[in-house]
Amino acid sequence: MTKMRQTKADSIEIDLRSRIAAAEWMPGDQLPDERTLADHYGVARNTIRKAIGQLEAENLLERKVGRGTHVREKPDETTDRILKSFLEASPSDILNLRLFIEPHAASAAARNICESDLEAIRHAAQKAEEAEDLDDYEFWDNEFHRLINTAAGNRFLADFFALLTIIRYTPTMMEIRRQWFTAERRLVYDREHRDIVEALTNWDGERAASAMRSHLLSRRRNYFGQ
Repeated sequence: MTKMRQTKADSIEIDLRSRIAAAEWMPGDQLPDERTLADHYGVARNTIRKAIGQLEAENLLERKVGRGTHVREKPDETTDRILKSFLEASPSDILNLRLFIEPHAASAAARNICESDLEAIRHAAQKAEEAEDLDDYEFWDNEFHRLINTAAGNRFLADFFALLTIIRYTPTMMEIRRQWFTAERRLVYDREHRDIVEALTNWDGERAASAMRSHLLSRRRNYFGQ
């Protein structure tokens, strides 16, 4: 049997795991930021994101909006069960859940949005269009959706999307995304992002919800043929 080659992200994941186990960082402690870790390990920030994403998927780390990456506090049994169920949900179930939630979040964001939120969302959409590889695109696409959920003004939505971010970087989801990562489909998604931004800019909640729903339905068709 051929042994899979260990990537740089795998090596960094192992080292970070060892440092956490050795209590270099205690539960609740914040890790150094991506730039600092990238400089320490001599790699690109995308590689750090992959390593952290793998540890997030195992509930060892969590990213807190605006507060960086922290060692996760040990959850109680009920919380652990809920998180485990969420992380084991099928990609199809996750996307269908997003279809229930994100159009409403986009509508709420359109009503509550301020200029600084809009500028950040426009920037994320532009960076996604300019991305040259899947890793960069995934980061900025995730940021685009996260910012919209945050702009809705509901703390639970922000926490919900933090869970989605963990799932986004699981091997199953990344494999699905690699399969659809084509120039033609990216052009469609870029156009759909612009439609959402335009609706938000015009404070049009109904149109923002419709544009977000169309965008997620487009993804569902590409991922699962539904």
